[in-house]
Amino acid sequence: MRRIRCLGRVNGRALILKPLGLLTVIILIASILLGTACTRATGTTGPAPISTTFPMAVIDDLGQTINLDKVPQRIISLSPSNTEILFALGLGDKVVGDTIYDDYPAAAVDKPHVGGYADIDLEKVVSLVPDLILAEDIDKSDITPALEKMGYQVYTLVPHNLDEIVESVLTIGRLTGTSSQAKSIASDMQARIKVVTDKTAGLKDNQKPRVLFIIWHDPIMSSGTDTPSFDLIEKAGGISVAPEETGFPTISLESVLAANPQVVICNVDPAYDGGDAPLIFFQTEPRLRGIAAAMSGKIYGINASLVNRPVPRIIQGLEWMAAMIHPELFPQFVTQYMGMIISTATTTAR
Repeated sequence: MRRIRCLGRVNGRALILKPLGLLTVIILIASILLGTACTRATGTTGPAPISTTFPMAVIDDLGQTINLDKVPQRIISLSPSNTEILFALGLGDKVVGDTIYDDYPAAAVDKPHVGGYADIDLEKVVSLVPDLILAEDIDKSDITPALEKMGYQVYTLVPHNLDEIVESVLTIGRLTGTSSQAKSIASDMQARIKVVTDKTAGLKDNQKPRVLFIIWHDPIMSSGTDTPSFDLIEKAGGISVAPEETGFPTISLESVLAANPQVVICNVDPAYDGGDAPLIFFQTEPRLRGIAAAMSGKIYGINASLVNRPVPRIIQGLEWMAAMIHPELFPQFVTQYMGMIISTATTTAR
Protein backbone atom coordinates (compact mmCIF):
# COMPACT_ATOMS: atom_id res chain seq x y z
CA MET A 1 0.00 0.00 0.00
CA ARG A 2 1.33 3.42 -0.93
CA ARG A 3 2.21 5.51 2.12
CA ILE A 4 2.31 9.28 2.12
CA ARG A 5 3.45 11.91 4.53
CA CYS A 6 0.57 13.19 6.59
CA LEU A 7 0.11 16.13 8.94
CA GLY A 8 -2.37 14.18 11.04
CA ARG A 9 -6.13 14.44 10.85
CA VAL A 10 -8.84 16.74 11.98
CA ASN A 11 -12.46 15.63 11.61
CA GLY A 12 -10.95 12.51 10.08
CA ARG A 13 -9.62 14.31 7.02
CA ALA A 14 -5.94 13.83 6.50
CA LEU A 15 -3.68 16.85 6.41
CA ILE A 16 -1.43 15.84 3.55
CA LEU A 17 1.98 17.44 3.08
CA LYS A 18 2.65 18.07 -0.59
CA PRO A 19 5.53 19.96 -2.20
CA LEU A 20 3.92 23.34 -1.65
CA GLY A 21 5.20 26.61 -0.27
CA LEU A 22 4.82 27.07 3.47
CA LEU A 23 2.06 29.65 3.13
CA THR A 24 0.10 27.38 0.81
CA VAL A 25 0.43 24.47 3.21
CA ILE A 26 -0.80 26.59 6.12
CA ILE A 27 -3.80 27.81 4.10
CA LEU A 28 -4.59 24.22 3.08
CA ILE A 29 -4.45 23.08 6.69
CA ALA A 30 -6.63 25.96 7.83
CA SER A 31 -9.26 25.25 5.19
CA ILE A 32 -9.55 21.63 6.30
CA LEU A 33 -9.69 22.55 9.98
CA LEU A 34 -12.53 25.01 9.50
CA GLY A 35 -15.01 22.16 9.77
CA THR A 36 -14.81 22.50 13.56
CA ALA A 37 -13.48 26.03 13.83
CA CYS A 38 -16.42 27.93 12.41
CA THR A 39 -19.40 29.31 14.26
CA ARG A 40 -22.91 27.96 14.31
CA ALA A 41 -25.65 30.15 12.96
CA THR A 42 -26.70 32.92 15.33
CA GLY A 43 -29.39 31.75 17.72
CA THR A 44 -28.84 28.05 17.14
CA THR A 45 -27.61 25.74 19.88
CA GLY A 46 -27.56 22.27 18.43
CA PRO A 47 -30.59 22.89 16.19
CA ALA A 48 -31.98 19.38 16.21
CA PRO A 49 -35.65 19.10 15.29
CA ILE A 50 -37.95 18.57 18.26
CA SER A 51 -40.29 16.35 16.26
CA THR A 52 -39.31 12.77 15.46
CA THR A 53 -42.17 12.26 13.03
CA PHE A 54 -42.27 12.80 9.30
CA PRO A 55 -42.72 14.99 7.38
CA MET A 56 -40.48 17.44 9.22
CA ALA A 57 -38.88 20.81 8.53
CA VAL A 58 -35.54 21.20 10.34
CA ILE A 59 -32.92 23.91 10.74
CA ASP A 60 -29.26 22.90 10.55
CA ASP A 61 -26.19 24.33 12.30
CA LEU A 62 -25.83 27.01 9.60
CA GLY A 63 -29.42 28.17 10.01
CA GLN A 64 -30.62 26.58 6.77
CA THR A 65 -33.98 24.82 6.61
CA ILE A 66 -34.42 21.44 4.96
CA ASN A 67 -37.61 19.45 4.47
CA LEU A 68 -37.88 15.69 4.83
CA ASP A 69 -41.14 14.08 3.73
CA LYS A 70 -40.23 10.62 4.97
CA VAL A 71 -37.44 8.62 6.58
CA PRO A 72 -34.38 8.90 4.27
CA GLN A 73 -33.42 5.68 2.54
CA ARG A 74 -30.38 6.84 0.53
CA ILE A 75 -27.87 8.97 2.45
CA ILE A 76 -24.62 10.55 1.32
CA SER A 77 -22.14 11.73 3.94
CA LEU A 78 -19.56 14.39 3.08
CA SER A 79 -17.49 13.93 6.25
CA PRO A 80 -15.93 10.99 8.10
CA SER A 81 -17.59 12.06 11.34
CA ASN A 82 -21.12 11.99 9.92
CA THR A 83 -20.41 8.65 8.26
CA GLU A 84 -19.18 7.16 11.53
CA ILE A 85 -22.31 8.33 13.37
CA LEU A 86 -24.55 6.87 10.66
CA PHE A 87 -22.88 3.49 11.04
CA ALA A 88 -23.09 3.72 14.83
CA LEU A 89 -26.85 4.16 14.42
CA GLY A 90 -27.04 0.99 12.34
CA LEU A 91 -27.56 2.86 9.07
CA GLY A 92 -24.62 1.50 7.12
CA ASP A 93 -26.93 -0.08 4.56
CA LYS A 94 -28.52 3.31 3.86
CA VAL A 95 -25.18 5.07 3.26
CA VAL A 96 -24.88 5.10 -0.52
CA GLY A 97 -21.86 7.39 -0.71
CA ASP A 98 -19.10 8.97 1.37
CA THR A 99 -15.63 10.51 0.91
CA ILE A 100 -12.19 9.05 0.39
CA TYR A 101 -11.32 9.95 3.99
CA ASP A 102 -14.08 7.86 5.54
CA ASP A 103 -12.16 5.01 7.16
CA TYR A 104 -14.23 4.03 10.20
CA PRO A 105 -15.79 1.59 10.52
CA ALA A 106 -14.03 -0.55 7.95
CA ALA A 107 -17.25 -0.96 5.97
CA ALA A 108 -17.21 2.76 5.18
CA VAL A 109 -14.09 2.28 3.08
CA ASP A 110 -16.00 0.10 0.64
CA LYS A 111 -18.79 2.61 0.00
CA PRO A 112 -18.83 4.57 -3.28
CA HIS A 113 -16.78 7.73 -2.80
CA VAL A 114 -18.04 11.10 -4.02
CA GLY A 115 -14.71 12.91 -3.58
CA GLY A 116 -12.41 14.35 -0.96
CA TYR A 117 -12.52 17.38 1.30
CA ALA A 118 -13.05 20.05 -1.35
CA ASP A 119 -13.50 18.20 -4.62
CA ILE A 120 -16.93 16.62 -4.39
CA ASP A 121 -17.99 15.05 -7.69
CA LEU A 122 -21.49 16.42 -8.23
CA GLU A 123 -22.19 14.02 -11.09
CA LYS A 124 -21.35 11.11 -8.78
CA VAL A 125 -23.73 12.54 -6.18
CA VAL A 126 -26.52 12.75 -8.75
CA SER A 127 -25.93 9.17 -9.86
CA LEU A 128 -26.39 7.90 -6.29
CA VAL A 129 -29.87 9.50 -6.00
CA PRO A 130 -29.66 10.60 -2.34
CA ASP A 131 -32.67 11.77 -0.37
CA LEU A 132 -30.46 13.22 2.42
CA ILE A 133 -26.94 14.62 2.35
CA LEU A 134 -25.02 15.26 5.58
CA ALA A 135 -22.34 17.93 5.23
CA GLU A 136 -19.89 19.88 7.38
CA ASP A 137 -18.95 23.53 7.51
CA ILE A 138 -16.10 23.28 5.01
CA ASP A 139 -18.67 22.50 2.31
CA LYS A 140 -20.77 25.65 2.83
CA SER A 141 -19.09 28.01 0.36
CA ASP A 142 -19.68 26.17 -2.89
CA ILE A 143 -20.56 22.48 -2.49
CA THR A 144 -23.63 22.86 -0.30
CA PRO A 145 -25.14 25.75 -2.33
CA ALA A 146 -24.63 23.77 -5.53
CA LEU A 147 -26.33 20.70 -4.09
CA GLU A 148 -29.20 22.77 -2.70
CA LYS A 149 -29.66 24.45 -6.06
CA MET A 150 -30.01 20.99 -7.57
CA GLY A 151 -32.85 20.29 -5.16
CA TYR A 152 -31.09 18.06 -2.62
CA GLN A 153 -31.76 18.21 1.11
CA VAL A 154 -28.41 19.06 2.73
CA TYR A 155 -28.05 19.17 6.51
CA THR A 156 -24.81 20.66 7.90
CA LEU A 157 -23.47 19.79 11.35
CA VAL A 158 -20.83 21.95 13.08
CA PRO A 159 -20.20 20.68 16.64
CA HIS A 160 -17.56 22.48 18.71
CA ASN A 161 -17.58 20.61 22.03
CA LEU A 162 -18.72 17.41 23.67
CA ASP A 163 -22.24 18.62 24.40
CA GLU A 164 -22.71 19.59 20.76
CA ILE A 165 -21.27 16.28 19.59
CA VAL A 166 -23.86 14.47 21.72
CA GLU A 167 -26.49 16.72 20.17
CA SER A 168 -25.20 15.85 16.68
CA VAL A 169 -25.80 12.17 17.40
CA LEU A 170 -29.34 12.93 18.53
CA THR A 171 -29.91 15.14 15.50
CA ILE A 172 -28.82 12.51 13.00
CA GLY A 173 -31.00 10.03 14.85
CA ARG A 174 -34.05 12.27 14.43
CA LEU A 175 -33.28 12.97 10.78
CA THR A 176 -33.02 9.26 10.00
CA GLY A 177 -35.79 7.80 12.14
CA THR A 178 -33.35 6.19 14.59
CA SER A 179 -34.00 8.33 17.67
CA SER A 180 -34.13 5.34 20.00
CA GLN A 181 -30.64 4.18 18.98
CA ALA A 182 -29.33 7.75 19.11
CA LYS A 183 -30.66 8.31 22.63
CA SER A 184 -28.97 5.11 23.80
CA ILE A 185 -25.60 6.23 22.36
CA ALA A 186 -26.04 9.76 23.73
CA SER A 187 -26.88 8.47 27.21
CA ASP A 188 -23.75 6.31 27.24
CA MET A 189 -21.64 9.28 26.14
CA GLN A 190 -23.13 11.53 28.81
CA ALA A 191 -22.63 8.93 31.53
CA ARG A 192 -18.97 8.48 30.63
CA ILE A 193 -18.42 12.24 30.49
CA LYS A 194 -19.92 12.49 33.97
CA VAL A 195 -17.49 9.91 35.32
CA VAL A 196 -14.68 12.29 34.38
CA THR A 197 -16.25 15.64 35.23
CA ASP A 198 -17.49 14.45 38.63
CA LYS A 199 -13.82 14.26 39.63
CA THR A 200 -12.49 17.31 37.79
CA ALA A 201 -15.24 19.90 38.15
CA GLY A 202 -14.25 20.77 41.71
CA LEU A 203 -10.52 21.12 41.07
CA LYS A 204 -8.95 24.47 41.85
CA ASP A 205 -6.79 26.11 39.21
CA ASN A 206 -3.60 25.22 41.07
CA GLN A 207 -4.65 21.58 40.88
CA LYS A 208 -5.03 21.67 37.09
CA PRO A 209 -1.88 20.98 35.06
CA ARG A 210 -0.96 23.35 32.22
CA VAL A 211 -1.65 21.38 29.03
CA LEU A 212 -0.56 22.03 25.46
CA PHE A 213 -2.33 20.12 22.71
CA ILE A 214 -0.38 19.94 19.45
CA ILE A 215 -1.94 19.41 16.04
CA TRP A 216 1.23 20.04 14.06
CA HIS A 217 4.75 21.24 14.76
CA ASP A 218 5.93 23.19 11.70
CA PRO A 219 4.52 25.67 12.38
CA ILE A 220 3.41 24.72 15.89
CA MET A 221 -0.39 24.60 15.83
CA SER A 222 -2.76 24.05 18.73
CA SER A 223 -6.53 24.12 19.21
CA GLY A 224 -8.56 27.20 20.10
CA THR A 225 -11.39 27.76 22.53
CA ASP A 226 -14.13 26.61 20.12
CA THR A 227 -12.70 23.17 19.31
CA PRO A 228 -13.52 19.73 20.73
CA SER A 229 -9.92 19.12 21.83
CA PHE A 230 -9.97 22.31 23.94
CA ASP A 231 -13.14 21.06 25.63
CA LEU A 232 -11.51 17.67 26.25
CA ILE A 233 -8.61 19.32 28.10
CA GLU A 234 -10.95 21.34 30.30
CA LYS A 235 -13.23 18.41 31.14
CA ALA A 236 -10.20 16.18 31.84
CA GLY A 237 -9.04 18.68 34.46
CA GLY A 238 -6.35 20.61 32.63
CA ILE A 239 -5.81 24.22 31.63
CA SER A 240 -4.98 24.80 27.99
CA VAL A 241 -1.97 27.08 27.51
CA ALA A 242 -2.77 27.65 23.83
CA PRO A 243 -3.63 31.23 22.86
CA GLU A 244 -7.18 32.18 23.82
CA GLU A 245 -8.30 32.34 20.22
CA THR A 246 -10.82 30.47 18.13
CA GLY A 247 -9.84 28.05 15.41
CA PHE A 248 -6.35 26.61 15.37
CA PRO A 249 -3.76 29.23 16.37
CA THR A 250 -0.07 28.96 15.60
CA ILE A 251 2.34 29.29 18.50
CA SER A 252 5.98 30.32 18.51
CA LEU A 253 8.51 28.10 20.21
CA GLU A 254 9.30 31.01 22.51
CA SER A 255 5.66 31.10 23.59
CA VAL A 256 5.76 27.39 24.36
CA LEU A 257 8.80 27.95 26.54
CA ALA A 258 7.09 30.84 28.32
CA ALA A 259 3.92 28.80 28.92
CA ASN A 260 6.02 25.92 30.28
CA PRO A 261 3.34 23.23 29.86
CA GLN A 262 3.30 20.42 32.40
CA VAL A 263 1.66 18.03 29.94
CA VAL A 264 2.07 18.02 26.15
CA ILE A 265 -0.32 15.91 24.07
CA CYS A 266 0.46 15.50 20.37
CA ASN A 267 -1.66 14.32 17.46
CA VAL A 268 -0.42 10.95 16.22
CA ASP A 269 -1.79 9.07 13.22
CA PRO A 270 0.06 5.76 12.90
CA ALA A 271 -1.60 5.04 9.55
CA TYR A 272 0.59 7.57 7.75
CA ASP A 273 4.30 8.15 7.34
CA GLY A 274 5.08 11.27 9.32
CA GLY A 275 1.92 10.91 11.39
CA ASP A 276 4.03 10.96 14.55
CA ALA A 277 6.11 13.99 13.50
CA PRO A 278 4.67 16.38 16.14
CA LEU A 279 5.45 13.88 18.91
CA ILE A 280 8.98 13.28 17.68
CA PHE A 281 9.60 17.03 17.42
CA PHE A 282 8.52 17.69 21.00
CA GLN A 283 10.48 14.69 22.25
CA THR A 284 13.71 15.61 20.51
CA GLU A 285 13.83 19.41 20.08
CA PRO A 286 16.79 20.54 22.25
CA ARG A 287 15.22 23.90 23.06
CA LEU A 288 12.23 22.16 24.66
CA ARG A 289 14.17 19.94 27.02
CA GLY A 290 13.67 22.34 29.91
CA ILE A 291 9.87 22.56 29.86
CA ALA A 292 8.06 20.86 32.73
CA ALA A 293 6.47 18.21 30.52
CA ALA A 294 9.83 17.09 29.17
CA MET A 295 11.44 17.09 32.61
CA SER A 296 8.70 14.85 34.02
CA GLY A 297 8.29 12.57 31.00
CA LYS A 298 4.80 13.82 30.21
CA ILE A 299 5.03 14.39 26.46
CA TYR A 300 2.43 12.07 25.01
CA GLY A 301 0.98 11.10 21.67
CA ILE A 302 -2.71 10.38 21.21
CA ASN A 303 -4.64 8.82 18.35
CA ALA A 304 -5.81 11.80 16.32
CA SER A 305 -9.16 10.31 15.37
CA LEU A 306 -10.15 10.00 19.04
CA VAL A 307 -9.69 13.68 19.85
CA ASN A 308 -10.38 15.50 16.59
CA ARG A 309 -13.28 13.61 15.07
CA PRO A 310 -16.66 14.69 16.55
CA VAL A 311 -18.14 11.22 17.02
CA PRO A 312 -19.08 8.95 19.95
CA ARG A 313 -15.51 7.57 20.05
CA ILE A 314 -14.29 10.98 21.23
CA ILE A 315 -15.28 9.83 24.72
CA GLN A 316 -12.32 7.44 24.52
CA GLY A 317 -10.21 10.50 23.79
CA LEU A 318 -11.58 12.18 26.92
CA GLU A 319 -10.78 9.15 29.08
CA TRP A 320 -7.34 8.87 27.50
CA MET A 321 -6.59 12.53 28.19
CA ALA A 322 -7.85 12.14 31.75
CA ALA A 323 -5.32 9.32 32.24
CA MET A 324 -2.54 11.58 30.94
CA ILE A 325 -3.50 14.72 32.83
CA HIS A 326 -4.69 13.21 36.14
CA PRO A 327 -3.47 9.61 36.49
CA GLU A 328 -3.98 9.89 40.25
CA LEU A 329 -7.70 10.52 39.77
CA PHE A 330 -8.31 7.97 37.02
CA PRO A 331 -6.33 4.77 37.70
CA GLN A 332 -8.96 2.81 35.78
CA PHE A 333 -8.18 4.78 32.63
CA VAL A 334 -4.45 4.45 33.18
CA THR A 335 -4.96 0.69 33.24
CA GLN A 336 -7.33 0.75 30.28
CA TYR A 337 -5.26 3.01 28.05
CA MET A 338 -1.72 2.33 29.29
CA GLY A 339 -0.85 0.18 26.29
CA MET A 340 -2.07 2.96 24.01
CA ILE A 341 -0.32 5.91 25.66
CA ILE A 342 2.64 7.18 23.68
CA SER A 343 5.05 9.03 25.95
CA THR A 344 8.61 10.29 25.93
CA ALA A 345 9.70 6.70 26.46
CA THR A 346 8.75 5.65 22.94
CA THR A 347 8.01 7.06 19.54
CA THR A 348 6.03 4.07 18.32
CA ALA A 349 2.27 4.44 18.11
CA ARG A 350 0.49 1.42 19.48
